[in-house]
Amino acid sequence: MLIAAAMLAAIFVLTRATNLPPPPKPLSAASNTFSGDRAVEILNRLIGEGVPHPVGSPEDADVRGQIVAYLTSLGYAPQIQTAFDCGNYGDCATVNNVVVRIRGAESGPGVLLAAHYDSVAAGPGAFDDGAGVAVVLEIARALKSLPPPRHSIVLLLDEGEEAGLLGARAFVDQNPLASGIRAAVNVDNRGTSGPSLMFETGAANEWAVQLLARSGRRPATSSIFYAAYRQLPNDTDFTVFKAAGYEGLNFAVIGSPVHYHTPLDNLENASAASLQHLGDDALSSVVAMANSNLYNIPSGEAVYFDLFERWVVRWPARSTLPLAALAAFLLLFQVAWMIGNRRVTLQECLWGVLEWIVIAAVAALLALILAQILRRAGALPVNWVAHPMAMLAAFWWLAISVVLTHGMLFARRSSFWGSWTGIWTWWAVLGVLIAWQTPAFSYVLVLPALIAGLSALPFSFRQDEATPGFWLAAVAPLAVAAVVFFPLLIELYVAMGIRSLVVIALILAVALTPASPLCRDLRKAGGLVRLVIPLAPIVVTILAAFTAVVLPVYSAKAPEHCNMEYWLDADAGKSEWLVRPESGRLEDSLRSATRFRRLDIGPFPWSLGVTYAADAPHVDLPAPTFTILDSSVATGRHSFRALLRSERGAPDAMVLFPPDSGVDSVRINGLPVEPETAAIGRYLNGWTIYESYTTPAKGIEIAFTLPVGKPVEVYVLDTNSGLPPDGLFLLKARPLNATPFSNGDMTIVSRRVQLMP
Repeated sequence: MLIAAAMLAAIFVLTRATNLPPPPKPLSAASNTFSGDRAVEILNRLIGEGVPHPVGSPEDADVRGQIVAYLTSLGYAPQIQTAFDCGNYGDCATVNNVVVRIRGAESGPGVLLAAHYDSVAAGPGAFDDGAGVAVVLEIARALKSLPPPRHSIVLLLDEGEEAGLLGARAFVDQNPLASGIRAAVNVDNRGTSGPSLMFETGAANEWAVQLLARSGRRPATSSIFYAAYRQLPNDTDFTVFKAAGYEGLNFAVIGSPVHYHTPLDNLENASAASLQHLGDDALSSVVAMANSNLYNIPSGEAVYFDLFERWVVRWPARSTLPLAALAAFLLLFQVAWMIGNRRVTLQECLWGVLEWIVIAAVAALLALILAQILRRAGALPVNWVAHPMAMLAAFWWLAISVVLTHGMLFARRSSFWGSWTGIWTWWAVLGVLIAWQTPAFSYVLVLPALIAGLSALPFSFRQDEATPGFWLAAVAPLAVAAVVFFPLLIELYVAMGIRSLVVIALILAVALTPASPLCRDLRKAGGLVRLVIPLAPIVVTILAAFTAVVLPVYSAKAPEHCNMEYWLDADAGKSEWLVRPESGRLEDSLRSATRFRRLDIGPFPWSLGVTYAADAPHVDLPAPTFTILDSSVATGRHSFRALLRSERGAPDAMVLFPPDSGVDSVRINGLPVEPETAAIGRYLNGWTIYESYTTPAKGIEIAFTLPVGKPVEVYVLDTNSGLPPDGLFLLKARPLNATPFSNGDMTIVSRRVQLMP
């Protein structure tokens, strides 16, 4: 058991050490390589003043000017594609994409390298996605020193990603170069540090991953990332590229997620090492794709994962089920042989089967209880906290303590081989089921099960349980389980936050079940040692949980998200201050600034989450207008054509239809807008939104239909960033451990309009 513990500790340390990005290359690095330090210089030019630059803003135009100037200085002739487009969320804007074509030796299909240059309103976007832009520009410089590629490379720096992937959609829908693209490399980020992760591919990922494996210097990836990401309501520009039929790779940095979409996504927190890793990945991938055969990209998905960010282990997804079946056959044949030859009794094997179930169930139950205790103690008010290490240690050590204690408890009923057969029976069966249903997830079960079946062969067919080295049948697959599970567990909190804590404990407990047969030796230890070994991880769990409770949840470097709004209800002639703390709790400095009241469902019918409201002084702001230009009735539907306009010149104007309004056939400035999905509707309590982020002075035209005879009351809003001057006292009252997030602080003017179909 000591050997196994030392081995697990070594694998954990090695996994953590190799999970760090490489050091940045200096300014003097070879001209045909990517230099992190050169990319930092570019990033400083783009967002050095730390000013947010959302789509359509003058600040975004300044960033675009810097991009064009840099590309021009390299000898390129960048083109500006100006287009109006709408996304899947009812969001529309006029965008300006910067496009450069680097001609290849052959005419025909090409490769796209893309990043977006707009930021959210709350922060300067140093890494989301200034880092992606810096990567593309540094690669543009490096390509000048590399041999001409076989196929053309198109560089796309698009605008409006944060508004709904609008720049990417405009490129795919309206740019003539889009039809010739066959593969894309996209660079976007949701953090400011950590390794570059290849987390998403196209449908033919067997081809793309093969290129990554051959060309990547420090590949960090897993087919589990790809499969899990497809189930999340998240999107990047790569979503648009995939829908257009492009194959390719999507890279991102996700470390330090507390900085995402806040003012802390700035140069100070931007990691040059992460820039280097992103650049190495993107450069090697785009060059490999541009020099590959793009005429006939083979279809097929792969199962893959990196090994300590040095190699990519991969195989066709279609081979996974046969591989799982082979592992199951090897294991179950040995189990049947040992039972048939009375090497173990059926009862001992069944106790081993029960042992696996109990370990998984107890780990999940205790993790749920621990999470609830921490939540009630105030340690988990938001998804990412300032000091997560103690909290994570508590759940890791909880899983370890469950495996140790139950391994020793079940030793009374089952032998080493009884425990081994029962536990690996579960691994074999689950491996086959997951390989059948979701091959991308299967390798974490199939590979350890296969190694277990192979490593046990020299020992399982012998009659003497005490055969020297028999413990290798447990240690070898345990090592493989640690190698494949530990990288995922380390990234899980960074990716999912506190929602992953119970899952972390459960998965770790399952991953460590192969160690349970080795716990039989612990029962033979002396009295004090026999007591201390299982108690030690329990004590560590308790101490770590206590530390998580006493540590501050927020800090100036990891603040709580807290947006503030000035809302003028033009119908009622009433104004209010609105504060939206992520935790649902109002800080004392804000509570004492004015008299707030708590609204559990927010001031608007589509609001979700706790909002605090207080009376505000009236500011004379004209309300937005929604003017019906014409209407007609046909086949039970009432067609409308309306003009949405911000009378005060706010850039962002929107109209919201209530649930079950039956709104359909929507066109904005002549472009059809896709119907709202149920998943999107849940974010707005069932309401449907149509929004223009770059509303011109003349307004935008919206055409739609409603059922005949059903009156509908819509909300019309316009917004701009920042509060009126009277809101300065609120900004000063916001504590240092709170920050604007995403759309940030804003001024809202609303009115309601009755439609009588």
